Parts: sequence; C-alpha cells; structure tokens
Amino acid sequence: MTLTVTTEPMDRRQLSMTIEVADERIDQEMRKAARKLAGQVRIPGFRKGKVPFHILLQFVGREAIISEFVDELGQEVYKEALDQEGLEPFFMGSLDNVDTEESVRFHLTIPLPPEVKLGSYRDLRVEEEEAEVDEEQIQQRIQSILEQNADYVEADRPSQYGDLMTIDVKGVVLDDQGNETETVVFDEEDWDVTPDQENPMEPAGLDESLVGLSPGEEKNFEIAWPDDSPSMYAGNNVRFAVKVHKTKSFETPAELTDEIAQNFGPDFESAADLLDDIRENAQQEAQQQAENEHIQSVLQELVDMSDVVYPPVAVDLEIDRMVRNFDMQIRQMGLQGMEQYLEMSNQTIEEYRESMRENAEQSLQIELALVEFAQSEKLTVSDEEFEAHIGDMAGPLPEDADEETTKARTDMLDMMRAEHSRPHVESEILKDKSIKLLLAISRGEEIPEPVAEADAADDADQPDADDSDQPAQPAESEPAAEGAAADEANEEIAES
Repeated sequence: MTLTVTTEPMDRRQLSMTIEVADERIDQEMRKAARKLAGQVRIPGFRKGKVPFHILLQFVGREAIISEFVDELGQEVYKEALDQEGLEPFFMGSLDNVDTEESVRFHLTIPLPPEVKLGSYRDLRVEEEEAEVDEEQIQQRIQSILEQNADYVEADRPSQYGDLMTIDVKGVVLDDQGNETETVVFDEEDWDVTPDQENPMEPAGLDESLVGLSPGEEKNFEIAWPDDSPSMYAGNNVRFAVKVHKTKSFETPAELTDEIAQNFGPDFESAADLLDDIRENAQQEAQQQAENEHIQSVLQELVDMSDVVYPPVAVDLEIDRMVRNFDMQIRQMGLQGMEQYLEMSNQTIEEYRESMRENAEQSLQIELALVEFAQSEKLTVSDEEFEAHIGDMAGPLPEDADEETTKARTDMLDMMRAEHSRPHVESEILKDKSIKLLLAISRGEEIPEPVAEADAADDADQPDADDSDQPAQPAESEPAAEGAAADEANEEIAES
C-alpha cells in the first residue's frame, strides 16, 4: 500500500481527508522528475541530462524537484484514496494544502452526498387558502385601459401646462430703443405647441407666457433672450404677438364605455363584456397564485419537518444553475447575457450570486426532500408516462404539417429519449408526481402504502398469496442528489 489515508468527519456533510504518500513512491517520483530537470539546468562540471541525482538534489533543492510532479501526483492519489476508502463524493474535493516538509501529505475537504431524513410526512396537513380577487388590482387594470384611451379634447378654459394649443405667433427682435427690427424669430400660423414646465422652449419664459390664455384671446409680451444661450438671438429682446385659436387638454375617460370595449378587442361588444373578462382573468390569476402559494407551503412544511443536510458546494452549484437559467431568460428578452444585465443593474457577479443564496438554499432543500420523498414512496416513471410527457412538451403535430415540420418534431422527441436527456426528463416527471402525491397527503386523502413496481407486478400475478395484502418493505436507496455530480468528483482535485 503506497497511501496512508486518514479521514475525519466535518459538519455539513463534509469530510477532512489527509493522504500521505509512501516515501518509496515519492523517491521514485523525485528521480523521474530529476531526470527531466537534469536536461533543463546547467551545473558546472556536468553535461545536461548527465547530472547525478544527489548532485541535482543539492543544487536545486528537494522542494523544486517535488514541485515538478506534485500536481499530477495529487490527481492520481486523490482517485486512489477514494477507491481505497470506498468513497463517492458529491462533487470534486477541494485541495486545502500540500505538506512536503518531511513526507508528502495532501490535505483535502471532500463534500459528501446530501443526507435527507424525512419526517412523518404522512401526517402532513396544510389548509388551503381560498383564492381572493384583489379589487384594487381590478381597478388598476380598468384604469390602465382608460389611460390607453386618453386623448386630447377641446377645453373651454384658460390654458395649462401640458395642454395642446393651436396658436399664431410672431416674434420680432427689438433694437436698443425698443423698436421692432426686420429680424423675425417666429412667424407661425396654426402652430401646435404644448407648454412644458419641466422642458421649456427657448427663450426661457415663452412657455410660461402661453399659460393662462383662453381660446380667441390675443397677447403681446417681451422676453429677453438669455446672454448665455447658444442661440444666434442671445442677448436680444424679442416682442411676441400670440393669438390662441383653440386649446385641448389631455384627458382620461371617466369610465369604460361600449366604444372603448369594442376598440379593445373584437370579442367585446359592451363595457359589461370587458368588465366580466377583466374580473374572470383576475379570478383565474388569484386562483393560480393561491395554488402556487399552497404548493410552496406544503413543500416548505416537508422541509421543515425533515432533516436535510448538504455540503456548502451544493448551494454554489444551485446558484450556478439559477445564473445559467437567468442568463438564458434575459438573452431571450434581447439582452446580451449576464454581463449586460450586471452592468445595467450596477452590480458584480459576486454580489448577484450572493443575492441569490437564500433562494438557492430554499430551492435546494425542497429539491432534495422531493427526491427522497419519491424514493420513499417508490415512485417510478413508466414508458407510457414518459412518452405522454415528451409528447406534451413537443406539442401536437398540425394536421397540415409538412415533411420538415414532422421531422423537426421527431428529432425533438428522439433527443429527449436520448441517454443523456432521458434522466433529466424523468426527474421532472417524478417531481410533478411527487408534488401531486404530497398535495393529496396534505388534504388528508387516503393514500395506499408505497409498493415497489416489481412487488406490485408479483402481487398482480399472485392475487391469492397469503401475504398479498402486506405492504412492501422499504427498499434501500442511494443518498439524495447523488449522480452526475458524484461522477465528476473522481476526475480531479479542485484548485485550492
């Protein structure tokens, strides 16, 4: 045996591991590395590649020789140690440090598969809340429709900021004596203009001078063009003559009308039809929200009554998944991925990841509890269920589908049936089945004891057997969330 492996349990499903490599193996590795180094260094009195080991050791030092092979050796002994100890990590271990002072020891932290001990979930009960329509939300939707139909209407009153005014206006530059010159700044007829307090026109004061005028009214006034204006008229006094033809105010309808309803969509003949549709949609949304909240409450209750333990890296992996999903979503929205989003939101990727940590913890706990629940209840996915699910995902084939459309759907189905895709699809089906069963339990419905698929088949073949009515004994199952991540653990030691 060339390895001495010691392990010590840590909290949160982690294992401290020390791997000490036998001196004989280190000596062999050092001599191999020395032969390589001998061809790279120049030592007086010796040709390259012909330096004796003990001379090279004195010249470059033990640490330099060990550094030539320690990384590759670490990869090898890590895999050997896992096999020797019979360990299947949840994810690749992290290298804490390497001690090379006397012997060579690798110190690592190994994340173990999550461990879930379900509580008495058959006694789980969560009362469903009745869906309540938010009347304020309905009024907000009505108001939004009214605002979409807002328009300018003639106003028989003095003008205000934001009104649309139709005016004749003429502005002439004055000389030093206050007489009009031949320089005309404005000379417009039937000019549509909107006085704006926040974004006024030039010269400053023109918008204010237009406010308070009634249709048919005329007004003469003078404005000094500011000296610091970039305009060619800067520093001049200008006399304006204004005549108001009409004023329109931007008004929102006071209530829904049949005309508004008809303009909103072809399915509505009256305001009452539109109101009914708004209320029906609000009821459906309230019902969906209530169902989602109830499902979340049931799942959280399952977690709260159970003991769910996992290594810290599991949370980081869940955050990775959430970041990838969000990146795809924002790309579909037209953004150029996470980098653009982070720039727009003025945050770093580290800050964003940390903001996701709480949600990632909750999502991970629920996922692990559901996986264990499915195993405890011996839930499986039949071929019929699998085919029905991927058929729903692909959607129905149109009756007039051409050869290209048919092939595209067939290719999609084949892709989901492929070895690398099927486990993911099956996990989604199992998750859905688990949630439905858990909801039935939470409602107090009578649920048969779990029976393994093979046992169920045997019972069907032997209906008169003496023990046919006895529940199946729980089968041993692998730790939750152990799978692809565990496979990766044996590939390499993570960089420290």
